[in-house]
Amino acid sequence: MDPFYFVSNIGELYVPAEYRDIVFARARAKLFAHQELGHLNRIFTHIRHGGVAVVEGEWEQILVLMAYIQRHKQDLVQQPDRNAKRRDRRDSHRRSASSALKEALARLMCWADADGILQVEPTPVLPYLLELAGEPTGVNEGKPFLLPLIKIQQIQDALAEVYPIRALDASLVASENVLAPRSQETIECFQEALQHIRGAGAPKKVADIGCGSGCLTLLARQELGEQTELYASDLLPEAIATTKLNLQRLLPDSDAIQVMPAGDLFAPFTSYQFDVVIFNAPWVVARVRNRAELAIHDEKQETVKRFFTQVSDFLKPDGAILLGYADASGPKAIGNLEAIIAEAGFTVDAVFKRRIATHRSKRKWEQIRVYILHQR
Repeated sequence: MDPFYFVSNIGELYVPAEYRDIVFARARAKLFAHQELGHLNRIFTHIRHGGVAVVEGEWEQILVLMAYIQRHKQDLVQQPDRNAKRRDRRDSHRRSASSALKEALARLMCWADADGILQVEPTPVLPYLLELAGEPTGVNEGKPFLLPLIKIQQIQDALAEVYPIRALDASLVASENVLAPRSQETIECFQEALQHIRGAGAPKKVADIGCGSGCLTLLARQELGEQTELYASDLLPEAIATTKLNLQRLLPDSDAIQVMPAGDLFAPFTSYQFDVVIFNAPWVVARVRNRAELAIHDEKQETVKRFFTQVSDFLKPDGAILLGYADASGPKAIGNLEAIIAEAGFTVDAVFKRRIATHRSKRKWEQIRVYILHQR
């Protein structure tokens, strides 16, 4: 499917993969700009009939339009089957109204120019907007793009929350789907591990694989010093964007940290070799159900296995791995992890641990570990 869609008075717009079915389904995307935003029922009717409303103008008026759609959600659904039981009809209608509203709001879209500037007034400050929506850097080929208003609000809501980090004496943000740096204990274990390897001399080149919010990248910069070259990578474009945002907030004048394009594990790197590789691995042995769980869930520990089949190609012979893990999935998962480490030819030189309380009834305590590993 062609990712670009032509809208009169704008031109070709890039459509993120998640929303292409919505935009291309009936090929009826129409621009409603400025004074036209006041025609609430006209825009609502366009959306109700399956069209996409691309809006431009005052942000407050766009929010009024969104509220209008929400108030009229009952008009978006067909009446339930009269032959069904009354309770079944009521439950069916409630579910269908909720589903219809979600679909309708997905067809209320804003557009941003090629530089990612939303065409609304006042313009919100949202750098890396397309990446924050989960799209790779540069995928729009220098053209404007579309995003549903509801997605923009979700990104804004996520970035509005800040996470204080004791080890950094600073606060970070974490966008939607990005693992928020809530675990002070995990960060402090990594801090101890970084201080431990610094004792043998500051490493020259370090990679943070699965950088997420950029917390461990910033921690490595703090503990290892400016002379260390730092590289950050992650599978999710929204994590790459979040790391860039946090680097700009805390190190606005620094270019010592290179944030790579999004890619799985070592895919963003070619001939690099590092003195230290940092990897806070997904620690729950379970199936991934959504993007937000990619940093946490690792079915059959396949991600950890793939990491150890690749890491030797990117690690100097005397290099070290700083591996974060937790025993959330029980002692068997820890045993499997340590067997994977041994089979890959690594030895454990040190382990830094913290015991933390959980909110689970069956398991009240959990142990966080950061291993320092070297090749045999």
